[in-house]
Amino acid sequence: MLFLIKERLKTYNARTIESPRHTWAGVIIPVFENNGKLFITLTKRTDTVRIHKGEVSFPGGVYEECDGTRLETALRECFEEIGVRREDIEIIGRTDDLYTLTGYVITPYVGIIPYPYSFSTNPQEVAYLIHLPFDHLKNSQPVLEEAKHRGHLEWVPSIYYNGDRIWGATCRILLNLKEIIQNA
Repeated sequence: MLFLIKERLKTYNARTIESPRHTWAGVIIPVFENNGKLFITLTKRTDTVRIHKGEVSFPGGVYEECDGTRLETALRECFEEIGVRREDIEIIGRTDDLYTLTGYVITPYVGIIPYPYSFSTNPQEVAYLIHLPFDHLKNSQPVLEEAKHRGHLEWVPSIYYNGDRIWGATCRILLNLKEIIQNA
């Protein structure tokens, strides 16, 4: 399965958004293979973080000048949030940049991590890890649900796994990855 993903991402021309009005962010989509099955690692954020309390997300964060690139931002944040060292991640490509309702442009990078891996989560930011089977994503039909943003209701895609709601930008990134893998 990892070979297939590598091949699809190698030929995929990811959409890049250049927008000086938005805040840049980079995330890692950590993937691993176990017994021939593909898994995607997500974080369940704590209720004490400043933004996106209790939401499911990818490890990543806001670009800082010292990072130099959004990939470096994503790698730095991946280490800070879940303890995955940059030398343990094989970056194999990226999915499309996307806008968020909260004013960010996110650049997602797909990275293979070894299995098993000894994660070290930051308890201030991460309540627990979710290892989403790609088969679950492949067989899930997203539902549109309401989300309140700045006093307005917006319709956002959501999928569910083991009682956790994966929605908004995280869901959109997953759906983009699914499309790349299945339709390339």
